[in-house]
Amino acid sequence: MIMKIGLKIALYSLLLGSLSLAGMAQKGVEDGSRYGHGEDSIRCIKNLSLYREYVKHGNYDFALGPWRIVFEECPQSTKNIYIDGVKMFNDFIDNEKDPDRKALLMDSLRIIYDQRIKYYKQRGSVLGRKAVDILRHLEYRADPDIQEETYAYLQESISILKNKSSVAVVATFTKTSFELFKNERLTDLQVIENYALATDILDYQLEQKPGDETILQVKEATDYNFIASGAATCESLISYFQPRWEEKKGEIDYLRRAVSFLGALECESEPFYALAAETLYEKEPSAEAAYGLARLFLGKEEFEKAITYYQEAINSQEDPVKKSEYLYQLGYITNAHLKQPQKARTYALEAISLKPEWGEPYILIGDAYAGSKDCFTDEFEKTTIYWAAVDKFIKAKSVDAAVAEKANERISTYKNYFPDIETIFFYSLKEGDDYTVGCWINETTTVRAR
Repeated sequence: MIMKIGLKIALYSLLLGSLSLAGMAQKGVEDGSRYGHGEDSIRCIKNLSLYREYVKHGNYDFALGPWRIVFEECPQSTKNIYIDGVKMFNDFIDNEKDPDRKALLMDSLRIIYDQRIKYYKQRGSVLGRKAVDILRHLEYRADPDIQEETYAYLQESISILKNKSSVAVVATFTKTSFELFKNERLTDLQVIENYALATDILDYQLEQKPGDETILQVKEATDYNFIASGAATCESLISYFQPRWEEKKGEIDYLRRAVSFLGALECESEPFYALAAETLYEKEPSAEAAYGLARLFLGKEEFEKAITYYQEAINSQEDPVKKSEYLYQLGYITNAHLKQPQKARTYALEAISLKPEWGEPYILIGDAYAGSKDCFTDEFEKTTIYWAAVDKFIKAKSVDAAVAEKANERISTYKNYFPDIETIFFYSLKEGDDYTVGCWINETTTVRAR
């Protein structure tokens, strides 16, 4: 055991002392060949075979010495030098407790990536991997200086690869942008620019791979974190989009983004939103453009006009998730502003059919039921609507944990309006019986007392 520890320390010292590229003639590093020539080529091939055997069995301590020889003397022998080197050094970093030694190991990890770029090119993809690998180590993730370093790698990687950037790199780029903004090292406008770039890439990749779960999850997380970062406000978004108006008002992508971003933050009352939404609709009367105008008129409380554009957006929208959101919003307006609960339920049920795991439409139906006392003249029948309403709130939280708090608040409130036990007995009922709530609700529920 003592011998093994001593060997490990000796190997670390050997490596940490230097990862220089010094060599002698005939080595691959000097003459540009794959293995070098003569005795040097034999030495390279021998150590290459030796270290790879150790790596194959997960024995990184013993692999380190021969790997170093190959890394320094024949750096073009195989790309596996760099793939294996990253694997080993990530493991060393994870297991090293001393912060100074850990920092040296991190420097070695950087050198491995830099040498890979030198000999095997692929600068865009390798820089992205380098950044992701550095940030995988928790103790470095919150360091603003490390964030700035990796942000530079990620930014260059994406500028080279554009739409071909890996999803992991795009996700790390936006997350790092949000962290740098929090640490006051990026402005809100820079964050908006980065988010817009990432959104374009993810949207393009979804067009190539519709329904890809990984891309969808990253896009959803990126959208959420962008809003949560605080960089996006109505003021900052307008500061970003408005100066570009004259130059870009003819570009559909610019108009879509302006309407989408401002709409996400409910900035529909801003004059610039109206300008962008109307211009987008004139140039491209699409689902997104119609939705933008629906939100515009909703902000002005012109509900009939808003509904017209919502319906147009729904009819032309092919994305089931977006269509579900439009239907839910239309149902909400119909119930809250136009006092048409039956129509609201119809829209909510359509939304559920497109996105069954979403709880908000169930809450909308419950709200519509709870607000329908006028359906009945009998006081007992008026209380039965709360059984049906609470059923929907229970269903909402069973399919969607995100709405549990909202659902529980409503359940707690409306249980107080259940009929008392005496009234239930008076109507020849008992707790647990089935009961059909009449009027337009026409739904079977369970008898419960308050």
